[in-house]
This record gives sequence, structure tokens and C-alpha cells, in this order.
Amino acid sequence: MRKLSVILILLSLFVWMKPAKAVDAATVAAAAPKALELAIIWSPYAASTMRSCGVGLWKIGESAFQMLYLPLGVFQCTLGAPFGYFPNGISSFIDGCKAPFILCYQLILFPVRLLSLGAVS
Repeated sequence: MRKLSVILILLSLFVWMKPAKAVDAATVAAAAPKALELAIIWSPYAASTMRSCGVGLWKIGESAFQMLYLPLGVFQCTLGAPFGYFPNGISSFIDGCKAPFILCYQLILFPVRLLSLGAVS
């Protein structure tokens, strides 16, 4: 059943694909100088967008990793309490509880970073 559904999905993708159209060499030669001018103009914006997206992806990964602090905090509070890990466990537990909300904030903020609509911290 699973193979059949995968095959049906792939076939439905091919149904919706448009056929490729040939591009005339003269059209490409006429459009190339304008495309190079635009690339030179927009390259600083593309670089800042890539930098901003890189920061955003790093923060998303960091907050996703921080969600693992929740079970670590529970483990430190329960089994590590006799060994003096209770304060560290409370800190890890609180960080793990905050992490999903930070992750949602960073995911909501990512399209803003992608469009480079301003300096986003």
C-alpha cells in the first residue's frame, strides 16, 4: 500500500509539470548584459540576506537543541540531587521549558530574516 501511494504521488507530480521550452540563443545573449548589471546591483543585498538566514538557522538549531535540556533537568533534579546537581537541574529544566517558545519565535521570525526586512536580533 505504501509503495502504491508513493508511486501515485510521483505520477501526480509528473502530470502537473509543464513541458520545458527551448530558449533561443539570441534571447539569452540580449538578456545577459542586463542580468549582469542587476547581479552587481543586488549582490550586497543577497549577501546580507544569506548572512541573516544563516544566523536564523543557527538560532533555530540552537533552540531545538535546548529542548533536550528539559529531560536533562528532570534527570539532574531526581537522580542527581544526592550528588549536588539539584540547582543545575532546576536551571536546565527552566531552560528546557523556555526552549519551545524560543523555537516558535525563531521560526516565526525566519521569513522576516529571509526577506531581510530589517536588522533582526
